[in-house]
Amino acid sequence: MFRALIVDDEIYAVMGIKSGVNWQDLQVSEVYEAYNMRDALQIFERTPIDIMICDIEMPKGTGIELLERVNDISPDTETIFLTAHSAFDFMKRAIQLDGFDYLLKPIEFDVLQATIAKALQTIQQEQELRHMREHYKPYYELWRKKKSLITDKFWNDVFSGRIVCTPANVTDVLEEHELSGLQDAVFLPVLVSVESWLRELSTKDEEIMEYAIRKGASEMLLPAGKGEVIQTKQGVNVVLIVGEEGKEGDAAHELNLRCEKYIQDCYTYFGCNISCYIGNHSTLYEIADTYRQLLEMEYNNLNKSNQVYLLASLGTHSMKTMIPRLSTWTLLMEHGQLEEMQREIHGRIEELSRNPQLSVSELEGFRQEFMQMVHYILHKNGLTALELFQDQAGNHLYAQPRNLEQLKASVLQVVQVIHDQLHPNCSVIQRIQSYIKEHLHEPITREQLAGFVHLNPAYLSRLFKREVGESITDYILFVRMSQAKDLILTSTIPISEVAKTFGYHNFSHFSKMFRKVYRVSPQEFRQQS
Repeated sequence: MFRALIVDDEIYAVMGIKSGVNWQDLQVSEVYEAYNMRDALQIFERTPIDIMICDIEMPKGTGIELLERVNDISPDTETIFLTAHSAFDFMKRAIQLDGFDYLLKPIEFDVLQATIAKALQTIQQEQELRHMREHYKPYYELWRKKKSLITDKFWNDVFSGRIVCTPANVTDVLEEHELSGLQDAVFLPVLVSVESWLRELSTKDEEIMEYAIRKGASEMLLPAGKGEVIQTKQGVNVVLIVGEEGKEGDAAHELNLRCEKYIQDCYTYFGCNISCYIGNHSTLYEIADTYRQLLEMEYNNLNKSNQVYLLASLGTHSMKTMIPRLSTWTLLMEHGQLEEMQREIHGRIEELSRNPQLSVSELEGFRQEFMQMVHYILHKNGLTALELFQDQAGNHLYAQPRNLEQLKASVLQVVQVIHDQLHPNCSVIQRIQSYIKEHLHEPITREQLAGFVHLNPAYLSRLFKREVGESITDYILFVRMSQAKDLILTSTIPISEVAKTFGYHNFSHFSKMFRKVYRVSPQEFRQQS
């Protein structure tokens, strides 16, 4: 419940507001009255006030002077000003002091009630965010201390391929990392993908909340604490459940139910949409490949959040899974991910080389699948193979490969030609940044950006943070405020209009965001300049 204070030197104005607003609907339990600045400050000394409805022009201290004092003693209080005159100087100072809004007398009570409701909603959101930061601050400190644990480094190196465990070296590798005894263990990996947040979070707040999500995974998904929950250097959250050789380790149905409950709790308590990708039981020799398959599952999931996905449901590893994965490869080519595409090709060729029954006809099947992808991409971009492959690359494209080396050479060369044609200087991040700059006047969400480049939101978020060094939310805020600053500096456009230009229809919110970036209000910045 909230507390309100009405301040006006006219007693009938105070009585009118007190009786004209439905305070119960607004969840306001106490409404205080004051008829001058001194009385109002005495009330602030006795009790906390959430919202103040205040007349600007009063004989014993103006509403502006009162707000200056209130900002010092009760900075979380939101203020709505009432005035009989739209005096520019008063309004200008009210905005500088972060007044929430102002209304002209005579007051329409339905408009006043709606304005109070918006202010109280802002207060509630600020309270929830402050509570979240305080509640998870200990987790954040723990997270900072635990970032360099040996186990995290070991699994990061295993997943990235820096460490390759074999029967010949596994004992020495585990002893070096103080993890002896895991050589016969079987692991069941679960990739936890944070798809989106229900509120805007800064980069630091996201790190705090992701640590809380990993703590939740440790408590809900690890049976009797058997295993690890880590975050890779690429920002991927992975639960590693440890079983025993020859045992199931954890009933699939039970784990599925725990994941569903975990997803529901993350939505309710952490304010996020997540999905869980459950892998297959894997030894230390197999875990890196299982992890890469889970990443591909996440990468290819563009539509559904709050779901549990099973790697086993994709079927067994066969010759069919070794041909080019058209959906994945098409996305990599369209988004200019040349190095990742090249790694995919090398990986597929390596898989083919391990097939003792590989035949020329199977190589031809690989080439035909690859050609389907090539013609699809070229057609989609208004190109033809004849235009693009008039030299030796064209011969590679249509010649039947006689061995794996010929196949690999031709595929890599064709990929390079297409990449150079489609992406002379444009990356996914550059496309995202351009989109943001073109849509600053509109609401922009992570899901909207992910849809624009046809990527999974969680994957895009990690990619953006890794490449740019800050979260998407922080980047959008900085770009908006940077352009707003330039407009304030180089024009005489009213600051209220500048705010609307960048999608801020609440002056107070715009002022707070500007102050967050530049440490001064937009009005103070214009005066100093």
